Amino acid sequence: MALLSPKVIAQVSERSDSDLGVMSWEWIMRADGQVYYRLTKVNGRRERNPWALATRLPVAELDSIRGDKTKAAQALDVIVRQHGHRR
Repeated sequence: MALLSPKVIAQVSERSDSDLGVMSWEWIMRADGQVYYRLTKVNGRRERNPWALATRLPVAELDSIRGDKTKAAQALDVIVRQHGHRR
């Protein structure tokens, strides 16, 4: 029997322009508090990169946003900014 991965409770797509090119990133927060990101496009060309773990939310913070998609999206937005995306 295959194990099911935890449900995604928030998702953000981000684009960044630099001298290297235009890159698109996808960020997700799962119900277990894990936050992952991956590079999805470079200069419009699709990339197939694996998900990388960015952080894991502390239990207290996870409990405060559980069941509230707006709070989950806001928390994910803060994490994305802390990692240098979104100004």
